[in-house]
Amino acid sequence: MHRSNGNVGLGAIEYAVPLATPSGSAADRSLSVIIPAYNESDNIIATLENITTALEPLALPHEILVIDDGSKDNTAALVEASAVRFPRVRLLKNERNMGFGWSYRRGVEAASLAHVVMVHGDNAWGWATLREFFGHTGEGDVIIGYTRDMLKSRTWTRTLVSKLFTFLVNVITRRRLTYYNGLQIHRAPILKSLRIESHGYGFQAEVLVKALRLAPSYVEVPMDLIERQKGESKAFRVKNFVDVWRTLTLLAALERGRQ
Repeated sequence: MHRSNGNVGLGAIEYAVPLATPSGSAADRSLSVIIPAYNESDNIIATLENITTALEPLALPHEILVIDDGSKDNTAALVEASAVRFPRVRLLKNERNMGFGWSYRRGVEAASLAHVVMVHGDNAWGWATLREFFGHTGEGDVIIGYTRDMLKSRTWTRTLVSKLFTFLVNVITRRRLTYYNGLQIHRAPILKSLRIESHGYGFQAEVLVKALRLAPSYVEVPMDLIERQKGESKAFRVKNFVDVWRTLTLLAALERGRQ
């Protein structure tokens, strides 16, 4: 165990100090899993399989909320047809495409358990790395996942953009986090109290920055990214770059307001 810059490291896992301990009761560690999905008919069932396999041996009461964001394919129909196979899954359908951040906020509002995590519907995470990540529920106010060895699973262009975004957010917020756009487990009362203004791909950074203002302890956990095997990535679109820029501008304004 080593201490550096206010963190305690246990292997690859970084704990903010003071070190938090898991809550005592199962209810305190219960988990709502939110899955925003837009045109993910090729991936949604595999995503549900990996999530349910990951949760199966863990002592975590849980629910799974799929938010179909106005998909034009049969994403919603596949989820509905799998109700018997995945009895803990509940489907929410947006009448039209509302965007990533909007779907996330809808899932947060519908979540009923003590902690909330979002997992993308693109089957980017295998059950083993999800199980490791979910197992840290309750060890801190926020559990922050980051991609281990990103270049092994993503192009150098995507890796460069991700690291540049992380660098800029760290400069703006004067933090030293490893990643802002990975999976995050939040305590539900804190998450539900946040006013999130971003709508697109930058919203996760806003969520994390605002949550850490109210949540003093966090754990950073490395995760192994698969990256989608089917379907088209929706990350490199002009709209998403605009959304990310707006988020950076918003965070900069928030930080100026604190000074």
